[in-house]
Amino acid sequence: MKFFILCFISITVFFSACSPESAITISGLSCEYLTDPIGIDIETPRFSWKLSDPAHKREQYQTAYRILVSTTPAKLKSDIADVWDSGIVASGQSHLVPYGGSKLQSGGDYYWKVVIYDNLNQASAWSKTARFAMGLLDRADWKGDWIIHPTASPERHIWFRKALTLDNEASTAFVHIASIGYHELYINGKKADERVLAPAISRIDKRSLYVTYDIASLLKKGNNMIAFWYAPGWSRNNFFVPLVNQAALLQLNGKTTKGEAFTLHSDESWKCAESYSRNTGRFQFLDMGGEEVDGRRYVAGWNTVSFDDSQWIAAQKVIPLKDGGELILSAQMTDPSRIIEAIPVKTITDTVPGIWRADMGKSFTGFIEAGFDGLQAGDTVVIQISNRTSAIEEQKQKQYYIARGENGEKFCNRFNFFGGRYVHFTGLKQPPKLADITGYAISSAAKRTGYFECSDEMFNRIYDVDRWTYEMCNTEGVTVDCPNRERLGYGPEGAYQTTWGLGLPCFLTGAYYVKNVRDWSDVQNPDGSINNVAPQISRMYGSSLNGAANMNIAWEHYQAYGDKRILEEAYGTGKRWLDFLNTYVAEGLLTPYDTDGYFLGEWVSPGPCFEYGDTVEALFFNNCVYAMTLDFFIQIAEVLGYGNEMTPYRERLATIRTKMHAKYFDPTINSYLNGDQVRTAFALYAGIVPDCLQQTVLAHLEKDMTGEHPYFNIGSFTRYPYFHVLLAHSQFHEIISGILSKTSYPGYVYFLSQGETTWPEAWEINHSECVCIHTSYAGISAWFIKGLACIEPTVNDSGYRTFTIRSSEGAKTLTSSFPLL
Repeated sequence: MKFFILCFISITVFFSACSPESAITISGLSCEYLTDPIGIDIETPRFSWKLSDPAHKREQYQTAYRILVSTTPAKLKSDIADVWDSGIVASGQSHLVPYGGSKLQSGGDYYWKVVIYDNLNQASAWSKTARFAMGLLDRADWKGDWIIHPTASPERHIWFRKALTLDNEASTAFVHIASIGYHELYINGKKADERVLAPAISRIDKRSLYVTYDIASLLKKGNNMIAFWYAPGWSRNNFFVPLVNQAALLQLNGKTTKGEAFTLHSDESWKCAESYSRNTGRFQFLDMGGEEVDGRRYVAGWNTVSFDDSQWIAAQKVIPLKDGGELILSAQMTDPSRIIEAIPVKTITDTVPGIWRADMGKSFTGFIEAGFDGLQAGDTVVIQISNRTSAIEEQKQKQYYIARGENGEKFCNRFNFFGGRYVHFTGLKQPPKLADITGYAISSAAKRTGYFECSDEMFNRIYDVDRWTYEMCNTEGVTVDCPNRERLGYGPEGAYQTTWGLGLPCFLTGAYYVKNVRDWSDVQNPDGSINNVAPQISRMYGSSLNGAANMNIAWEHYQAYGDKRILEEAYGTGKRWLDFLNTYVAEGLLTPYDTDGYFLGEWVSPGPCFEYGDTVEALFFNNCVYAMTLDFFIQIAEVLGYGNEMTPYRERLATIRTKMHAKYFDPTINSYLNGDQVRTAFALYAGIVPDCLQQTVLAHLEKDMTGEHPYFNIGSFTRYPYFHVLLAHSQFHEIISGILSKTSYPGYVYFLSQGETTWPEAWEINHSECVCIHTSYAGISAWFIKGLACIEPTVNDSGYRTFTIRSSEGAKTLTSSFPLL
């Protein structure tokens, strides 16, 4: 049955404008997708802006622009472009416009603005001033040494400090820090900014990300203290332990108001000491651990000028990689991890003698802050985390606080986090109060700009939980499977459906996914193979879906943003990956290449069912992935102008499609293998189904979804091709609506009816190994945005330069906004 949808859509267009006579206003200025980025290492950065017309005139658009770049705000205000004046450029482009001036200086600080001309060639007013600062572009710009505490055990958190004296006030000052592990920067006792768990994750035996801080406002004339707090982070992981040293590198460059240059860098003149906290656990599968804070070792003012560090010892110089190799230093050009929500306690109970349970009301990833009274010196409070009321502790998530014997003592995580809902306290002498406990949800998800709301409250809840699950599995600059058990950037969960269904349509993730594509390039092996996680390392090939992640992310990013640079990043990696797979092709089809049996097919479909090894299901699945990946690669090559090199890849694709259909199609059911939804949808998406059978196979899928299996009979790996097929054919929209409304197992409303506040790992939520915060089923938001709201890019276009808003089915009045428009 067809219905009319009343649709209110808030659209912000990525075009540009400028001039006192035009009513168009300019906002949303960004450089490399980021607002006023500090410390970028792209030598030819790109500028973007958004336009709006308060008069809402029809057929309004940008016909030209002019960009000015200056070294100071004052010069820019006077229209003095001492770095670059683009001149008036006849173009409607307002997104990713490349800088065209002379070479930008390492560490340079720049200011820019833009004016545009509308369809009547009238100029808008100038935009507000925006800023970008360059990072350190050459290794020679780093003057210091990597330093460590010479005697501390590897789980300790370390304080480093060094004095800086200025004869005059600072006008500019930047600190650049690279750390193999986490750090927090302090200037004169104040934290440099609000980020946590810096820097974002990288493959730390190959690339270290550095963070740039603008500290000019924190410095003063006279004596200053530059200090940072270091924690080992991922260097504790078993894979990295034999490869890296737990070290940090710092470079400070600045100028005073009198024009005097000053500098400071890390070396053996720095003082260091063990702090009062340390990591527990080994930062690996089933042992991510927590933190121990020893209140007896508390030291006030360790990062201030007045503190007496005479008992501290000298830092020790060290090489970052134990084999003496060169570590790449790259700017962190993505949003930092940060606290996004303070979560109050819902209830506190003592159902287990001696253990107090704080119910935070919902599952989240982050920190816990708790205040304690009545403890004696040396008393230990154990803080354990779970997602189920049936457990006190899950995944070895355990924190410790050792009291110093005062009232008002407090514990809070700093350099490790957990995922859960219930926080258990053992060892308290007094019952905890609601006001004493606060949770802090952390995420590195970019600014949320996509919203959905409709008249069906259950759909709204599904969308909200889907979005929250994504945010809670998006930490440290990577989308992970789960924040507690593994905390790894798997391809099937971290790419594909979460990218297409959540990250791109609901958040400003342009920079985030640029990093993510590079992460996958960094984990490629010399033979072209790609492991199953990035940027961390796990020496298993997993599913071919993992190796194809960078091409999928790059292609979806290009569709959303029109950025060819990300395609260039993915192209070389993708070519080596496909050539590696080709060495395992026999008689036109891909065979298992993982000797450990991790040739994964569909994963955690209802049952739960798992496919791997040389089973016919895994073979079918991986060959569909191979065909899909070849198709991505060919399209990427054509956009980049490499189409004439694609003949062998087109031949491979044609062969695999023909062979797959011949081997697996069953005409008695008009589908493949057993005819389940996984096989049917993936065959359709991968182009296995001949044109003459498309409607027949689609009819089989529709019959299965309305008959024998009236639910999403899929797992976590097939969501991307599955929902692409469903959303591409209008007859499935009402079916999706019906399935989403079902309260029975398996389904999203079933999850909600069982009290889930994030999506779990398996449809079987009581399965013994099921994690309760997981991206297995995240990304259903794709249907709400692309299905119900019906906002789609035009076929054969990119960057939403043109788009379609079509009618939909289902009696839903909705409001939606979409950040890419």
